[in-house]
Amino acid sequence: MDSPYSGKPEGFPGQRIVVLPRPIVRQALAEHLPIALLPSDVGYFPKARSHYFERAQGCDQLILILCTRGAGWVELGDTKYEVAAGQLIAILPNEAHRYGAAEHHPWTIYWCHAAGTAAERLGRILRQDAATPILEVGDQPRMVGLFEEIANELSGGYGVNHLIPASMALAHLLGVAMADGRRHAAPSDTMLRVRQAINYMQQRREEHISIPEVAGMVNLSTSHFCAIFRKITGFPPLDYFIRLKVRRACELLDGTDFPVKRIAEELGFNDALYLSRVFRRIHGVSPTEYRNTSKG
Repeated sequence: MDSPYSGKPEGFPGQRIVVLPRPIVRQALAEHLPIALLPSDVGYFPKARSHYFERAQGCDQLILILCTRGAGWVELGDTKYEVAAGQLIAILPNEAHRYGAAEHHPWTIYWCHAAGTAAERLGRILRQDAATPILEVGDQPRMVGLFEEIANELSGGYGVNHLIPASMALAHLLGVAMADGRRHAAPSDTMLRVRQAINYMQQRREEHISIPEVAGMVNLSTSHFCAIFRKITGFPPLDYFIRLKVRRACELLDGTDFPVKRIAEELGFNDALYLSRVFRRIHGVSPTEYRNTSKG
């Protein structure tokens, strides 16, 4: 496996590098971890002047590079992307690439190689809504802290008591990257329309609405609206609307002593039986059983 730091063999003043022996990585992924996800290499390169790396055949791991200061670049195929502070590079397994620091204002980066089948799956999820390998994550003290935590755990030894926390910290880092990347990304026109539709549904949870009505409100045909809504949310629009109603029913069941019949009326259901039927489909229990379940 290529060294992730051989782009400048003499290193960078103040750098930190931790590399797990590959037999340890293979054994941990095969035997010890709750999920198939393990940071195998992690590091910190401050002001990494002349930093450069190329892998013509890619790497069999997910590569994450967080730029905290300065600038750099990454090239996938024939496309080159500029990288600035507050951006995270996600290079998928076996994706040919080159990257390096900007000449005049070289980047400061935290980086990590993630091994395991879960790493590949999570990397593809991380990249699926991005048109580029670059995610906008903004000022990232949380993410920096997680890189540091991974390095600290891997520095502590090769026992399960260090590898499992390192694995979980990496999972947390990927989750933070997904959430912050989504928050900082400029929403597409399609996403804006779906958000507008969801807001419209939320404001009318106690009413009856039709899907053509919602589609018309966001200036789309009903068929096109249903297709993009399901792609983005995972649910058909009507099912999503019913789930919003059921979520409100849960709030009323937990926060009031209203009978189920009154809650059904409040939410625009034809009768309590219909509410009970859709409630059981979504929650697996009746409204009354839900109310009697201990929570908190």
